[in-house]
Amino acid sequence: MVKGTANNTALNSDLTSKPAQTPIGWRDSPNGYGRVSRTLHWLTAALVTLQFTVLLAWRGMGENAITLFLASIGPHGSLGFMILIVTLARLGWAWNNRKQRPPLSPGLGGRMARFVHITFYGLLLWLPAFAILRQIGRGGALRFYGIELLPEAERDITWMVAPAELLHGPLSWLLCGLVIGHIMMALIHRFWLKDRVLARMVGSSGR
Repeated sequence: MVKGTANNTALNSDLTSKPAQTPIGWRDSPNGYGRVSRTLHWLTAALVTLQFTVLLAWRGMGENAITLFLASIGPHGSLGFMILIVTLARLGWAWNNRKQRPPLSPGLGGRMARFVHITFYGLLLWLPAFAILRQIGRGGALRFYGIELLPEAERDITWMVAPAELLHGPLSWLLCGLVIGHIMMALIHRFWLKDRVLARMVGSSGR
């Protein structure tokens, strides 16, 4: 009887020491991001990574078989258009889930994280939107993976071209720097601070 009681006590201790894992749902929760948010997040990461990979490959190697292949799977304008659409979808979904998303860390760290996220969204909207505006202002055709969305025309509208001409390059490198910093901070949270910040986007919501 004593042995059975001890076994039951040990079993109950194991159950209470390990929090139950909550299945990941479609919507966000205070414990983690749902399937839709995670899919949009990693889709954005893949598109931005491909965009910079193609750009840096062309700058580093020029035209060759590798860069032509990369350009075929990731045309600069088409990727930019996809980034714009995915970012708009992320903003809409974030607004829809605004009352149930994981809270930011308190204090200065949380305020900095909010500022960085707002900057991310601003750049992911600004860069493709003003590049498209520049293309229209120049009279160039708008194409999405070979599909012509807007034909060429005789246009030269300075106010449509000027913003992207002035800021597209510098802000693109700012985005690249933020991406690198974002990755570094995620690793710091995981391996140094050992908190759940990274797990909210990559692990189960109850972990």
